[in-house]
Amino acid sequence: MRKQGRVPQSAAAAAGEISDHWRLLFFEGIVLMIFGAFALLLPALAIVAVNLLLGWLFLAVGALGLATTMMARQAPGFWWAVASAIASIIAGIFLTVWPMKGFYAVTLALAGFLVFDGLMMILFGIDHRRQQSRRWRWLVINGVIDLFLAPLILLVTFVAAAIWLLPEVIGIDLLFGGWSLIAVAAAAKPK
Repeated sequence: MRKQGRVPQSAAAAAGEISDHWRLLFFEGIVLMIFGAFALLLPALAIVAVNLLLGWLFLAVGALGLATTMMARQAPGFWWAVASAIASIIAGIFLTVWPMKGFYAVTLALAGFLVFDGLMMILFGIDHRRQQSRRWRWLVINGVIDLFLAPLILLVTFVAAAIWLLPEVIGIDLLFGGWSLIAVAAAAKPK
């Protein structure tokens, strides 16, 4: 395992690292909110179109998350953010490579992603709290919302078979994810 560099020794050093990279968090949050709004406004014309769109959204969000995380390696929650970004990329690959594998399989994959991402966001928020980062609660709230959306998507899909809900659930997830990153970035912005 290669060394990632010096780990901040104090809460002040961690807060300084977040402050140094607040623009990256802000930018990522804005992009997530734009993609979330797009997903909410997208009419569900066909499951293949939805799967492809969501797959590309997950790929873009995962790649952006991985890139911004790599630029701020010393920030709290580095490994949780890496895991979340990789999970998003894997979900995106699954959705774009196999868009016709079945609506229910895709729904299970999306619910699994929401559970995993929800847990990662909660752990990421807790890491930020340990480093005395302001606005860490938004990350935890984002994780809790993901954990709430996962069974909701399963319930609606398997009981009501509402294809139109997929983009809305993902849109809500992206909007809250973007908002939580913007809140952390705004708190970290140097005065």
